[in-house]
Amino acid sequence: MQLQEENEDHLDTSEDFDFGDGENMLQFKIVYWGPGESGKTTNFFRLREKFDLLKLSRGYSIETTGGRTLWEDSLFLLFRFTLKDVHFNIIAHVVTCTGQERFLSTREYVLDGADGIVFVGDSDPAKLEQNKRSYRELVSFATPKNIPHLIQLNKRDLENAIPILKFKVALGLPLMESYPDGTLVVFPAQALQGK
Repeated sequence: MQLQEENEDHLDTSEDFDFGDGENMLQFKIVYWGPGESGKTTNFFRLREKFDLLKLSRGYSIETTGGRTLWEDSLFLLFRFTLKDVHFNIIAHVVTCTGQERFLSTREYVLDGADGIVFVGDSDPAKLEQNKRSYRELVSFATPKNIPHLIQLNKRDLENAIPILKFKVALGLPLMESYPDGTLVVFPAQALQGK
C-alpha cells in the first residue's frame, strides 16, 4: 500500500497534524478476531511496526504470564487524508481480542463500538474446528450489530496449509475468489513475514 500519491487525493504520513475543531475528523475501530494463536497479535505487531511514524499512542498488550493475550492489544494510528482540497484527520483504533476459549466473555466487550472486524483464521488443518467455532461466535456477535467483517487466512506458508476452498466450505463462505466489487472472499496472509 502506498501511503502518499502524487495527486490531490492522498494520505499524509507527516507528524504535523492539526486537529482544529475536529470538524473533519473520522474515527473508527477495527477489531482482530479469531481462534487462539491464529496470528491476531502478530498482525497487531506488524501494523505497529509498519505504521510506526503514524502512531498516536505507543499501544499496549495485556498478556498472561505465558505471553498469550489475556484481554486485548490496542493501538491508535493517525492519518491525514485529503480529498478534493478537504483535509480529514483519521484516527484508527486497532484492537485484538483474545482467542482463548476461557476468556470468551471479554470478546463481546472488546467488540463494543467496532466499525469493522478482521477475522484471522489459522491455515493449520488441525485448527479447522477452532476456526469454525470462532467464526460462528463472530457472526453471532457481529450480525445483530451490522458490523462488517473480512476474512484473513493466516500462516499460508505452512507446508500442510489447508486449501482455501476447503476453508471456505468449512466456514460456509462464498466459494468464488472475490465478490463482484473485487474484494477477496479470503485474504491469504503470512503475518510473521508482514505479508
